[in-house]
Amino acid sequence: MSRLLLGALFVLSYALGTPGYDVPGLPFVCLAPFLALTAVAPSVRDAAWRGWLAGTAATIPLYYWIAYTVAVMGKLGWLTGGVAALLVSAYIGAYFSAAGAAARRLAGRFGGKGLWAFPLVWVGLELARSYLLTGFPWMLLGYALSGNPLLRQAADLAGVLGLSFLLALSGVSLYLAASSFSERAWRKGICRAFPAAAAVLFLSAYGAGSLAGRGTGAPAAPPLKVAIAQGGIDQSAKWEPWNQDATLSVYEELTLAARVAGAQVVVWPETAAPFHYGWEARLSRRLEGIAARGGIPLIFGSPWYDPAEGGKYYNSVFHMDARGVVEARYDKRHLVPFGEYIPLRRVLFFLKKLTVGEADFTAGTYPALFTVAGWPVGATVCYEAIFPAILRDGVIAGAGWLVNVTNDAWFGDTAAPRQHLAMARLRCVEFRRPMVRAANSGISAVIDANGDIVASLGLFRRGVVSAEIRPGSGRTPYAKMGDLFGISCSIIAALTLIFPLRGTHGIRMAGRKDCGA
Repeated sequence: MSRLLLGALFVLSYALGTPGYDVPGLPFVCLAPFLALTAVAPSVRDAAWRGWLAGTAATIPLYYWIAYTVAVMGKLGWLTGGVAALLVSAYIGAYFSAAGAAARRLAGRFGGKGLWAFPLVWVGLELARSYLLTGFPWMLLGYALSGNPLLRQAADLAGVLGLSFLLALSGVSLYLAASSFSERAWRKGICRAFPAAAAVLFLSAYGAGSLAGRGTGAPAAPPLKVAIAQGGIDQSAKWEPWNQDATLSVYEELTLAARVAGAQVVVWPETAAPFHYGWEARLSRRLEGIAARGGIPLIFGSPWYDPAEGGKYYNSVFHMDARGVVEARYDKRHLVPFGEYIPLRRVLFFLKKLTVGEADFTAGTYPALFTVAGWPVGATVCYEAIFPAILRDGVIAGAGWLVNVTNDAWFGDTAAPRQHLAMARLRCVEFRRPMVRAANSGISAVIDANGDIVASLGLFRRGVVSAEIRPGSGRTPYAKMGDLFGISCSIIAALTLIFPLRGTHGIRMAGRKDCGA
């Protein structure tokens, strides 16, 4: 099969299996053509080149929305937006390049059976993506299962990386099986296909058992009636002074409607209050009056200014009680590069961040828990929902449910809002906590501890989302261990690739060629 056809098969199967496209079955097979393209390349260097081209092409359909964000929302033009999207895809392609090189090295050292170590490499590279250069774990392979109610449940064992491992194992299994079938080694091919079938069976059985177990017995906690006010405020006018009172009027109307419907707390989106709360006195008093007149607690997003140390700006979430008194504040800890701050500011002094204001935002330094109706709540802002470690901090501290406030208006009507929601759903499964996700322009959703969407409101609509949640307790295996599985995979993969081990052609010695024919 030609390299071009294999590359096309990989690009299509990888991209179309992700949230936003959601073609079922493809996540289990997508890495088979990738291995067929790279594992038999003439050299490691050639495999790396093939992996980079294929990975870059496969991720463009996942990250094309960056062009819209930069061009339209950032007002920098389509040329700049297109280049930005291509650069991000090319950067992620580097991890695929490393995966291709590793596949070729494993096959070269140990033959086909060496590829059974490839899932370890894949998980190690996804872990690296999650942390290097501040991290960009957007749409890791395991997220392809986030929409399947059965298959996503195993995320509470080892997180999204655990799901990625099983999908990579399936891809290796199917590639080796197809290689055997092409050689008419039917029995060997069937044996090699068994791990792929086992991965599907395990995910299905674990999911069924998990859902059945959680559906029996007495509820762990009494229900809490929550509501989301989705304002649908036009991003282009959101920060205009003439629009600030009108914005608060919208949220006041939605909040009162939620209160009438029986909500015990109302969550507003990221920067729903488009001013520096606490510093702009008139608007701050009006916001406090909304909570007091409604007699209902609010969780809302607003920028915060701290005059200490020369003045710092934070992207914050506030918890205000039913009297209009702020009880707690959380400052976003993981900021978006070029969106909320410019990295290497002294070098890139000529660039401006995409968000409003000249000054960079400052990252918060610690997690914060709100207490609503007696339950601790872990808050995150926007992009932080794709970093499990940030939510894990709140769960370890005792959070019974989660709040994520976001402004996905930056993405427009692209795949990104759906991708963002899909990743948030998997956080609920990983920690077995419900989440209230408030988005300025949608998709707002109340998500239960199984990752099911209980109630939602779509893109570019204004309204109230309300539902009952049951706060959780206890810790899942993933909450206890964090990324220990990913770290272990990384160490084993590194040892396999770097240190001299016995191969199929004899013993490899450091700095020497194979001994034997």
